[in-house]
Amino acid sequence: MRRLTWLGVWAVVLASMGLLALVPLAQTAPPQLPEPTVGQSAPADTPGELVFCVIGDMQQGGEPKRLQIVSRLAAAMAEERPQVVLACGDYIDGSSDPATSRRQLAQVLQALSPLQRHGEVPLAAALGNHDRALPSSVLRATFGPPYYSFNLGQCHFVVLDTQQPGQYGRIEGEQWAWLIDDLQQAQAARFIFVVMHQPLFPVSVHRGSSLDKYPRFRDRLHELFVRMRVTCVFHGHEHLYNRQERDGVTYVITGGGGAPLYADELRGGFYHYLRVDVTGAEYRVTVKRLN
Repeated sequence: MRRLTWLGVWAVVLASMGLLALVPLAQTAPPQLPEPTVGQSAPADTPGELVFCVIGDMQQGGEPKRLQIVSRLAAAMAEERPQVVLACGDYIDGSSDPATSRRQLAQVLQALSPLQRHGEVPLAAALGNHDRALPSSVLRATFGPPYYSFNLGQCHFVVLDTQQPGQYGRIEGEQWAWLIDDLQQAQAARFIFVVMHQPLFPVSVHRGSSLDKYPRFRDRLHELFVRMRVTCVFHGHEHLYNRQERDGVTYVITGGGGAPLYADELRGGFYHYLRVDVTGAEYRVTVKRLN
């Protein structure tokens, strides 16, 4: 299990971040999908309730109106008193000028600062395609490793990277092998939640250019989620809200964090975040609109 970097967004320092080249991970032949095994992670009888929030696609370019939306959503999430916030990627618009991308990141982190109103709240953040405009050193210093997992209470959380260099739009190589092992070790958890940027089953303008671009890899990932009894997968990338059930796995697109919306309100085009309540043997997802 990779270690979660507990990030207090108000405390992130950008001044010392340098430039490093992104180095693709070594490619390994993925093993066959295994049968689930019961590990020691997050045992199902762990007591206590859990509240966490999920937000996606702020995609800030420094526009005051969009930054204000992020701040309002952050303030609303703070009132939920979450133990952790999951973020689905695309925090900036990005630019070919590294200084511009860094400035956008500093602005969106400042806009997120109301999240810390009642104390430090960790941010478990997946990377989006626009975020890759930032140097790898900036990404790691700000968000930690590109993929990792952690436990809270009865829950196991997995953060995946759909933007790995040379593997855009698919989960393979070392990340795939790591994911299989991680999910095997998490089979004692009552709930398994996954957060990533690109959806497996997009519904809007990114159909054919998300994880569905490579159906063989997408289907293999879905089969793994089913076999390892993943509870719910949260994505961004499409700037709307959508929920699907497939073979017992819930897939939620939550891309209403401040980026320009892709649909009208009836088709999920509204600014929002999700509140997730875990109590005993149940979990509940509530869509919280900005207004």
